Amino acid sequence: MNRITKQDINKFGSYNDRTNNFDDDADVNAFIDFLKLVYEDAEFRPKPFGPYDVDLGVYIDDKLILIIDVERWSAWKDTWPSYYSHVSFLGRKEKFLNKPYQFCMVYFNFDRTKFICINKEDIVKYPTVDRNVKGKMDRVKKLSFDVARLYGSHLTNIERGLFKNHFIRKIK
Repeated sequence: MNRITKQDINKFGSYNDRTNNFDDDADVNAFIDFLKLVYEDAEFRPKPFGPYDVDLGVYIDDKLILIIDVERWSAWKDTWPSYYSHVSFLGRKEKFLNKPYQFCMVYFNFDRTKFICINKEDIVKYPTVDRNVKGKMDRVKKLSFDVARLYGSHLTNIERGLFKNHFIRKIK
């Protein structure tokens, strides 16, 4: 079976509201808006290591304290899709786990009204395995809902049941 290619990845990240598959500025800005509620004395710098690395750096007193990568899932709209039995952390993002900073992976629903956060300490506990994605193989860590924290103002009963760590908060 063939592996996922860069061309496949480009198709997965293509949304009508983006100029190209790398244009995640609106996703990053939506998360910055949330972080401003959490960190009063922080500075938020998109793409702290360049355009093809993590999406966001959080700085306090000009010191980098946290790096964040942000994804948006088209299949997750009003409620968590029934065919998602876990949260997937892509193997190609493992390079972020090797950086000497705290790391957090953020997954937005399509409308950016809900998101999931998972910390590096929880991600590294899971093995990386092969998974079939649209007829091709990709490497992922299949993360339990138990290590994910879900935030949003209109969480469904399904989401509150799956994500024990959920927080009702207005996102945008």
